Amino acid sequence: MRKFLLRSVLFIVPAILLLVPPFFALKTFGEVYTNVDNLIIEKKKYLIGYAYNEQNYGYLKWREVVSRKKICVMALGSSRVLQFRENMFDSSFYNSGYTIRSIADFVPFLKSIPPKNYPSVLVIGLDQWMFNEKWDALSKKRPAVMQFNFRGSAPGVSSLAEVWHDLYHKRYSFREIVDGRNDPFITRIGINAVIKNTGFRNDGSMLYGRQISGLTRHDSTVQDFDFRNTRHRIRTGVERFEFGDKVNEKAVVELDSLLSFCQANHIYVVAFIPPFADGIQEAMEQCGKYEYIKDIYPRCRPVFQKFEFELWDLNRLNTYNSNDSEVIDGFSRR
Repeated sequence: MRKFLLRSVLFIVPAILLLVPPFFALKTFGEVYTNVDNLIIEKKKYLIGYAYNEQNYGYLKWREVVSRKKICVMALGSSRVLQFRENMFDSSFYNSGYTIRSIADFVPFLKSIPPKNYPSVLVIGLDQWMFNEKWDALSKKRPAVMQFNFRGSAPGVSSLAEVWHDLYHKRYSFREIVDGRNDPFITRIGINAVIKNTGFRNDGSMLYGRQISGLTRHDSTVQDFDFRNTRHRIRTGVERFEFGDKVNEKAVVELDSLLSFCQANHIYVVAFIPPFADGIQEAMEQCGKYEYIKDIYPRCRPVFQKFEFELWDLNRLNTYNSNDSEVIDGFSRR
């Protein structure tokens, strides 16, 4: 019996020492066991930036939209619409960005919202790769309505292992874990919000705290410094920069369906084709394998004209007296 107890202790103690620190980190930072519904209902000022539970962002955005009264203006798209903020508008606004991957995702997202919550004006970002068959052939059947669930329960083994990995590589420290989320002015949830000052604000926009401060200091360790990651994608034709020579007509059909849905539901659409950094534009042109991009605006414009909606071609920064000092990476604005 004593041998059994001794062996049990020898097994349990190392397991506890292995699991408790990462669990404590996840709990302290609010990555797990944090109910965002209460924050939304109580309208507390927050910054939510997960490191390991990004799948909860979709629920956060959806819950904010359905919990509010009718929003006058709503932004919808990928991460490339996250720079829109409520103080840019003189009407109620919410940014639902980071919920859309494909051109076929817009309508299912809108259908997940009660019609009484539909915005009067919808600002949508049409990412160039949405029209590239090599990136999205639109061959998979998608759900008619998006479903969002919040995952805030016990962490999985993979999350615990990731914490140890990040601690080992000094992405944050035990001291920062112990200090926790002490901030009298704002509720910070998630490791990115606490450590990197990065996450979603109450209006749905993204604060890129450490990324921007690093770029202003010319810190070469920040993400995509000098567009090195994006340039690698272009050279290899991967991760949204797959090569393409023509616009995917299936995407144009999906766009037509989206605008038809919006017109039927009295939603006015203002769409834009997001900009690339000038350096990235030059790299793609030199590559010569992205011919489809120049055809997106002329191919989509007649669709918008049919419904009397707006489409803006913001593909090039220098057209609007902007430059690469105003971008956070190869294809996003600050």
